[in-house]
Amino acid sequence: MKILVANPNRSQELLNQLMESARSRVTNPATQLIPFLNPLGSTHLDCYFADYQATWSFTREVIATVEEQDIDAVVVAGFGNFGVYALKEALNIPVLSIAECSQTLACMLGHKYSVLTVLQQNVPYQEDLVALFRLTDKCASVRGVDINIGDWSTDEGVFHNLKCAITNIVDNDGADVIVLGGARFATYAKRLEKELGITIIDPVLVTVKQAEMMVETGLIHSKKRKFHHPPQPLETYCFMGERHNRFCDKKEKS
Repeated sequence: MKILVANPNRSQELLNQLMESARSRVTNPATQLIPFLNPLGSTHLDCYFADYQATWSFTREVIATVEEQDIDAVVVAGFGNFGVYALKEALNIPVLSIAECSQTLACMLGHKYSVLTVLQQNVPYQEDLVALFRLTDKCASVRGVDINIGDWSTDEGVFHNLKCAITNIVDNDGADVIVLGGARFATYAKRLEKELGITIIDPVLVTVKQAEMMVETGLIHSKKRKFHHPPQPLETYCFMGERHNRFCDKKEKS
């Protein structure tokens, strides 16, 4: 099977970190993890503006890549929205968001969970995502760590900040499961879990494993109502300014 690990931004450094997490527990030799960079995406995805800027090119390029490479499942490997519902409408294969999958899993692993995200400014965005996924009753809190992703600290500095933040969450918010709400945090999950003695979820890893399971069992999101295919052919949603886009170019020639 081929699973597209789709980074909504254009940072190769971040994609390398995503793939490290994604590959860490994939043991099936038949599973191919295909890395994807958003060619017109932002270098940072840390706010609403970045989300909306990334989505336009991300959704179209993912669809084109799925068709060209015969992909079996898509993992949207950014801890945000990034057009995941649009992709579920357009595609007839499993499309999984690391934000949705990791938080849904957290509900099964403890009484309440908390999300640890990058920047205090990003907390309202993540709280909106919790509400979008209808998980408000199970979410103890969303907390931010003010680490500027444009000026990333040393590994030990990041680890120390995450450890202090999680300790504070456990002591004050009542969470017994922590979701690392950012792909850059994912590689710290196991070390943090070992030192703090609390369940900590690497969102990239668990979503890739769920994608494997869905392909193996033939499961896919329902196309009956919410994710019904768009009412018009996909190419009709392009306009003249998008003619350079691979998705629109291919549809026009077919």
